[in-house]
Amino acid sequence: MGQSNSVNHHTVPAGLTSGVIARLGAAPYMVTVFLSAALVFLVQPMFAKMTTPLLGGSPNVWNVSLVCFQAALLLGYAYAHALTHFVKSVKGQVLVHAAVLLIAGLVLPFQLTQTLGAPTPAQPSGWLMGVFALSIAPPFAAISATAPLIQSWYSHSGRSDAADPYHLYGASNIGSLLGLAAYPLLLEPLTSLAMQTQTWTLGYGLLAVLLIASGILASKGPGRHDNSAAPGEAGAAVKSVWMQRLGWIIAAFIPSSLLVGVTTHIATDVASAPFLWAPPLMLYIGTFIIVFAKNPPISLEASLRYLPLTVAAAFMALPAISGMPLFLSFALHLAALFFAALVGHGILAAQRPNASRLTEFYLLMSLGGVLGGAFNALLVPLIFNGVTEYPLMLIAILMLRPAGAPGREGRLRLWALAAIAAVATAAALRLFDTDNSQARLYAAMLSVAVLAIVMGRRSRMIPVIAAVCAWAIGVIASPMIGGVAERSFFGIVKIIERGEHRIMMHGSTVHGTQYITGDELLRPTTYYAPEAPIGQVFKAHAHPGRVGVVGLGTGSVACYARPGQTYRYYEIDPVVAKYAADPDYFTYLSSCTPDAPLILGDGRLTLASEPAGGFELLLIDAFSSDSVPAHLLTKEAVTLYLSRLSDQGLLVMHVSNKHMKLESVVARIADTIGAKAVYQYYGGSKAKDEDGDKTGRQNDSRRSQASQVVVLAKSDAALSAFMADNRWSVIKGDGKRAWSDDYSNVIGAILEKKVK
Repeated sequence: MGQSNSVNHHTVPAGLTSGVIARLGAAPYMVTVFLSAALVFLVQPMFAKMTTPLLGGSPNVWNVSLVCFQAALLLGYAYAHALTHFVKSVKGQVLVHAAVLLIAGLVLPFQLTQTLGAPTPAQPSGWLMGVFALSIAPPFAAISATAPLIQSWYSHSGRSDAADPYHLYGASNIGSLLGLAAYPLLLEPLTSLAMQTQTWTLGYGLLAVLLIASGILASKGPGRHDNSAAPGEAGAAVKSVWMQRLGWIIAAFIPSSLLVGVTTHIATDVASAPFLWAPPLMLYIGTFIIVFAKNPPISLEASLRYLPLTVAAAFMALPAISGMPLFLSFALHLAALFFAALVGHGILAAQRPNASRLTEFYLLMSLGGVLGGAFNALLVPLIFNGVTEYPLMLIAILMLRPAGAPGREGRLRLWALAAIAAVATAAALRLFDTDNSQARLYAAMLSVAVLAIVMGRRSRMIPVIAAVCAWAIGVIASPMIGGVAERSFFGIVKIIERGEHRIMMHGSTVHGTQYITGDELLRPTTYYAPEAPIGQVFKAHAHPGRVGVVGLGTGSVACYARPGQTYRYYEIDPVVAKYAADPDYFTYLSSCTPDAPLILGDGRLTLASEPAGGFELLLIDAFSSDSVPAHLLTKEAVTLYLSRLSDQGLLVMHVSNKHMKLESVVARIADTIGAKAVYQYYGGSKAKDEDGDKTGRQNDSRRSQASQVVVLAKSDAALSAFMADNRWSVIKGDGKRAWSDDYSNVIGAILEKKVK
């Protein structure tokens, strides 16, 4: 009797446990990988938001941050691989991972370390990576190990699909996608940064509980059965293991490099607005969801079929001569990235090994991703002066396609010859087209090369040759060809000469111009012309005292300097400072304020070290292209600026932007802190500059360009002259929440601009 009771005592709980496991099914594993991925991709925008006040609004802040996250992901995958390799039992792995989660969580909630001090403009990438390693990496790497660990544990669960647990990777990437989308749409506009980090910490704790519970659940399964081969194993038996590994790295490298390349191209040559940086990453993540699904909605064969079409469209949209509308160009580049990533990641999914090599597969896939991102963010700025990496990777993804059907190459070679002939024609045309008047002919040559990509798509190499030709035609036909270009962490600066004037370009936007010779050599132009709002303020400012200029450009405003006035310039980009101060390029600074100090660094940080009440006039014009360093448009920032002004001092803020209604942002801040503000929209000169491109960005660049400016002061008396001028109008806030260091609503500013 006693023996029978003893048997019942052990049998009933086991049955109950088995029933609970059966009812739970795959749900605990899916919820865990979903939550971990969402947390992972909430960190990146939070980290970028934390560091932007120290590094400005450069797109490379996002790109280098992306590399940091890819490196931490690699570290997490390496840890998962080592854990499953050296600790054989699932129970042992759970115990070790619980300890790692506990130790890594000691740095929470997130805050930037002060150990490395302030960033230097000369080496911002190294500082950014160091801060990430000390402040963010430990918990990030710990939870990055979730996807491979959970899939490895799932393979021990004894479920019917345990031999091929890769479908859980789809759930992981759905979490990634939602986490990334939730930040700009919900978290950023509705919560403060402090609340975001606290919420993330709570999510980390919940994830730790789910991870440990999932591991315990898996440990009660019958163990792994590795006899069944997953897709790609037959191929692996034929190829050497090392060739297979190299193939995984390459298939991950190209889409990762394209991700950063497309982001940089959009930010540099299409529209440099931070809200456009996330969509490429979201599409990139979405391809993982598709290719690792149990039944992929887009097959690898379909992706290979459509890839040449989307790459051809991207090459058509690349050069300025295409005259393509902004958002159509944006859509075509995203489509090219999407299908390129589908091909690269589809090849990875098709070659995935069985569960015994799962962690190795993810480790090498992550390594390829890190190398691709690092190539763009760290190496490319040192070797290229333009956004060269993007077309290079478009060509590389075409080369990754398998060979076409035998016997077709001969007939298709005619298309390769046509593309080569189009390049030769464009080069010959450039010899005679000194005034850039033959845009239509260049566009026709480009169309031939682009058509060759499409028509030769059944071949492997014909589209590659045609793509190289299309790229070359775009370079030859560019109205910005020639001149001097230099690339830094903060973007690409190009100096070109057109007619009687020299132009400084930052990305696709004019940063200033100067007449090369003549009586108007020192006349400020573009946004700083005497008739433009900034020019009006500087021309009227006759008081002696200090004048501060945050955002140098060509240094045009230097020539408004009067006797008794001392100018100080603040510039974050050393390349801009280099060319503005060199009289071989621009002479505003050397001729009008030769002894004025030029201080490198973020404008807000450098102004903080200036004495209170020291300036009579302060210009904030630090936006690169159309990007917005939001930290320069917060109530704390504006409070700082005003504190550096005398009682009668003027704060001039250049708020021109194609995407956001920034004057409303400044008006709300003014109301919140009790400042007075006036605003002017200036439409620019009516005359058209014959050297302007079709986007209108350079129209009448020798004279004045359209601009929007807000002038703030501590009192109405300081603004009395503007209030009496009908070109200026008093602006007030609308009662909505003002931006602060803890809160900004970029999406709201975009929507306000759209409905204006």
